[in-house]
Amino acid sequence: MYNIYMDNKANIGNKIKEARLTKNLSMEEVCLKNGISRSTLWSIESGKGNYSIDVLLKLMNYLNLSFEIKGEEGFNKRKRASRINTATSKRINRFIIMCVEQYAHYINKGSKETYNLLLKNEIIKELIDDYEDMHGLSNYEINDYISYRIKRPRKRV
Repeated sequence: MYNIYMDNKANIGNKIKEARLTKNLSMEEVCLKNGISRSTLWSIESGKGNYSIDVLLKLMNYLNLSFEIKGEEGFNKRKRASRINTATSKRINRFIIMCVEQYAHYINKGSKETYNLLLKNEIIKELIDDYEDMHGLSNYEINDYISYRIKRPRKRV
């Protein structure tokens, strides 16, 4: 995970380009797989121009990157889960916050401690990846799923 500031497009672009080159991918290949133009990818990698967060998240997912986006006022000093940015869309971020807060209440722990527990067990990633399937579940079902996943971690392949 890279720590970057939201207003530093050059830093974001450098990390995208670095990941692309490390994976030995051409601009054309990345553009084709992500449905974007070469000029859009160039503007992202060079830190110039405007592009949507959806395009950025699609590229990050394709390149297997994640970013923790921090504000300049000291993001880490905040302790509520509502201040944890998972570098996802606002809708998914709200879902993650709800899951963390609900599970923290369920296990009678603090939000930050619960978030770190879910992050350590790769459950945050699963909640993001499976958002479309999981956001319709009840709080009880989500709590049961998280408890089950903590007791039975997925085997790494």
